[in-house]
Amino acid sequence: MTAEIHDIADHRPHLMVVASGGAHVIPRSLVQSVIDGKQPSSILTEPVVQRIIEEWLQKVSA
Repeated sequence: MTAEIHDIADHRPHLMVVASGGAHVIPRSLVQSVIDGKQPSSILTEPVVQRIIEEWLQKVSA
């Protein structure tokens, strides 16, 4: 199995989401493109989406 490696410095700013046993570093622009409907939400894994919603819910419920 091989993985494509990218230099995250080229994709700042970015978000770090701790989900499914590991940390995921996601460019903010990718998340914004999902919000804007330019990318399908399926581009993000289910555990990442769940964690983003969980953190958002904690912020709006506080």
